[in-house]
Amino acid sequence: MYKPNSAMSYLTLKEASEATGLNETTIRRLCKKSESKPFIEMKKGKQGAMYTIQANYLFDVYPPSKLVKTDDYTRVYNDNTSIDKPPLQDYTALLEAKDEIIQLLKNETAYLRAENTGLREENRELKLLPSPTSVSDAPLSETPIDQQPDKKSFWQRLFG
Repeated sequence: MYKPNSAMSYLTLKEASEATGLNETTIRRLCKKSESKPFIEMKKGKQGAMYTIQANYLFDVYPPSKLVKTDDYTRVYNDNTSIDKPPLQDYTALLEAKDEIIQLLKNETAYLRAENTGLREENRELKLLPSPTSVSDAPLSETPIDQQPDKKSFWQRLFG
């Protein structure tokens, strides 16, 4: 099972509810789900133990409702220091995997389109062919009805 990296950023329930626009109880329910356990840490706070949830996991489940403020954008993207900027090498493996998946899906789509085109062409050609005729001009039933074996009904077989 995947174990989250301890260097990941974690949000308290209050921070998570503010970021997603959801109620704290909704975030708490998410924290208590068994599939969420690897992404949850218990931290000691002023009022005892409290849940903290990994930000990436939270935003995968519940997208953030608030947009980035312009001053935050300016601070992160226009600052020459690398303190607030996420390291790009952390995302290169993820981007390579994403690009590989996109390429596989493009190849699969191209294959399915080619197959669809071929099947449509074959269908069109089959519609142009004349309808099949019987090999012999003899009537379909060569045996008279009287010579066919008698089939008994269920009740005749049961009581007869």
